[in-house]
Amino acid sequence: MRALLHNLLAGFRLATFQRVSADHFHVSILQLVLLFAVEFGLGVGAAYLELDGDGYFNTRYVLYALASITLTLGLAALLAFWTRTPALLPGYAVAATAMSPMLIAYSYASRSAWQTLELSQGAAWGWVLGWLLLMALLLMRAVTVWAPLKRVKRIAISGFLVALLAAELWLLPREEAWYPATPETKTLGIGRHEALLYQQAGLLERTLNTLQPQRPNVPDLYFVGFAGYSWQDVFMKEVNTVRALFDNRFDTRGRSIVLINNTKSTAGVPIASTTALQIALNRVGTLLDPEEDVLFLFVTSHGSTDPAYVSVNHDGLDLTQLTPERLKTALAATPIKWKVIVVSACYSGGFIPALRDDNTLVITASSADRNSFGCDDSNSMTDFGRAYFEEALNKTRSFTAAFEMTKKRIAEREKAEGLTPSQPQMAIGKNFAAHWQGRFN
Repeated sequence: MRALLHNLLAGFRLATFQRVSADHFHVSILQLVLLFAVEFGLGVGAAYLELDGDGYFNTRYVLYALASITLTLGLAALLAFWTRTPALLPGYAVAATAMSPMLIAYSYASRSAWQTLELSQGAAWGWVLGWLLLMALLLMRAVTVWAPLKRVKRIAISGFLVALLAAELWLLPREEAWYPATPETKTLGIGRHEALLYQQAGLLERTLNTLQPQRPNVPDLYFVGFAGYSWQDVFMKEVNTVRALFDNRFDTRGRSIVLINNTKSTAGVPIASTTALQIALNRVGTLLDPEEDVLFLFVTSHGSTDPAYVSVNHDGLDLTQLTPERLKTALAATPIKWKVIVVSACYSGGFIPALRDDNTLVITASSADRNSFGCDDSNSMTDFGRAYFEEALNKTRSFTAAFEMTKKRIAEREKAEGLTPSQPQMAIGKNFAAHWQGRFN
């Protein structure tokens, strides 16, 4: 027990930027196990204190904790090999885990400040970057305790740690230790929902104010992304990835926005409600030239059939589901003429009859009676999203040619995996085909 206390004290000194050497730590398998137990217990306890009332334990949090431990040990082994310092394998694992009480404290302090401040989208991203840099700096201190490094290697490892932390943040499925014991499980609680709703109008307005007006005599593309389902991170990751693709490859930077249902993004990104989408489409309609510019609308979520709709759910809020008719009405209320609409969801082909017209290209991940695949938190994109956006549209700028490539690729993958074919669909209006021949089709 005395050795454990010594390690925790050394971890505190390390996390508060005090001078620490390897002699301050007691390194052994037993100490590593005890430190992991302390980290797990503090994580569970801190999460319980955040509950508004009673709650029940999420057993999947144990798997999440084991995954984090595995990553720590794997990173320790990689760093030991990279720096040619065998002592770094157990030493880094002990030092990094000994900092866990302070890292948890920093995390909850950051989250509290995040929820209090009304950050713009740019400031929110700056906040996340600052957090990643702080965590990388602290982990780097755990490295240099055991392996004094030259500046070049220190910079290289620091950059690697930032990239690794960012990948863990976006790719490792997040599990909460406790769920509130209410009839609607997995909810934020009434008080926090109320605060969220009151913040939304201002956040949406600030986000829409970042959109730039169209450029005369330039066929501008406006991108609107809609990630409708909050319980899985894959939709948030996918819409952010697609937006980045369009900003970089299709020149939509300054003319792109996303609406996302996910508790990780509510401080800086408007929630994806049907009403927010209507408002966003109206704003885009005031900024583009109806004859000259094109709207690209990407919707990703779970889907349903009979009736057809895309799931719109933010952490238990009672939101209006997005049906083909509601989306058609929202678009018809704007002056937007040229439209590309991509719906990635099960049964999404049910959107085509309502949305197809002479001036519109509609693409869906499946037919009206088939599932699509890949809606899993272990993925960064759905199967259709990866095939269409990440693979096909990185090879061609034609939305229709990319669809044909995607349709073939999806069919091959589903056949190889023994899945019922999803049958992606496309409907292109005759005016769209003629007007944008050679540019987008």
